[in-house]
Amino acid sequence: MKRLRNNILKGLVVSLVFLLLGFLLGKFKQNILLDKMRVMNADMQALQITHEQLQSDFFRLKISSVVETQTIKNLLQHNQSIQEELSIVNNKNFFYERIIAPELDGAGVDIYSFKITKNHHTKQWDYQLVLIQSQKGRHFLKGKLKISFAVSEGENVKNIKLDELTDKLNSRFKFKYFQRMKGSFSLPEEIVVDLVIIQLNVAGSSLYRAQNIEQRYDWHAITTPNDNDSSEFGNNVNSRH
Repeated sequence: MKRLRNNILKGLVVSLVFLLLGFLLGKFKQNILLDKMRVMNADMQALQITHEQLQSDFFRLKISSVVETQTIKNLLQHNQSIQEELSIVNNKNFFYERIIAPELDGAGVDIYSFKITKNHHTKQWDYQLVLIQSQKGRHFLKGKLKISFAVSEGENVKNIKLDELTDKLNSRFKFKYFQRMKGSFSLPEEIVVDLVIIQLNVAGSSLYRAQNIEQRYDWHAITTPNDNDSSEFGNNVNSRH
């Protein structure tokens, strides 16, 4: 009986020892894990701070880039605007120089400019012709205007008069300095125009000689939009035949 009691006591002691060792080992491992967690938390906080700093730098650089891009865009637009204004001034100066100092050119009537644009509202073609008198001692000039279109039909070419395409053509002109003539016309869809032909018959008098002027324009060239054509009178052609 006494031996049994001793064995039980020894078993309890051994069990308590193992429990104490297990507790101490667990506590030791727990402290190691806590230390690791503290280190990891510190690393995460450091990484979070670095991330936030990098994100702040990124947004600052992005905003700076957007501002610089917009600044460059604004400068380019301003430069384009200045160039357009300069082009307008140059065209007007040239036009009025022809009016004020006609001796710079030959005497008579000139076709200063001619342009055709597609009107997407009316679905018609709008034209504008500017005639100018280039001679000293100006008097009123008068005459007749004829505009026609050279159209290809297979191997043949035929001319269609503008007055066949519109009922509002003013075929007569009379001016002392310059005259702007404009109007609209419609083209049948099946017609393909190659050339536009302008003919001016200036009546002669005791003060000035008669003139017959003909100018031909390539249809594609004059109907293609030109961004540089910012003059109120259009681009100068400066030609006489």
